[in-house]
Amino acid sequence: MRLSTKLSLADCRTRLGSATDLGGMALSWDAAAPGPVLGEFHGSVFRLHTKKYYSNSFTPFLYGKLTQVDGATMLEGEFRLHPFIRLFLLIWFSFLIIFAVSPIIVPAQHNPVSGLNRQLFYSGLAVLAFLGIVFVQVGRWLARGEREVIHAFLKKTLEADDQ
Repeated sequence: MRLSTKLSLADCRTRLGSATDLGGMALSWDAAAPGPVLGEFHGSVFRLHTKKYYSNSFTPFLYGKLTQVDGATMLEGEFRLHPFIRLFLLIWFSFLIIFAVSPIIVPAQHNPVSGLNRQLFYSGLAVLAFLGIVFVQVGRWLARGEREVIHAFLKKTLEADDQ
């Protein structure tokens, strides 16, 4: 996402700071509409997201940066998952790959005592892979419309235009 505004960098920072709920204490109890925009600022770098009455770890966050260019301020940002969730998914799918490949690389001795049933083992891995994908898709579905809300919020608050 790229937005441009005639406001100065300091004005943009001030407007965003005053228009967002910095403490994250405001909640929307209306399930149909996303709540207020929450923000976290570190100089010209910031993170924004909407808050609802339920927890959705897979909600998108806008990670953005304000820069001064030729008397105007440019806002550049992208929507990503929270770093902890990205790490969680990386670990989840890495273990799935390790457990899927390890029996092929290091085959177990044919030992009836071990009780290793490859069909059951790979079926379990398939279910875990499916659940990992479903987590992300359900989170995206729950967060539907939040990107548009943040985009509209930024355009209105900063009197900005799309680039």
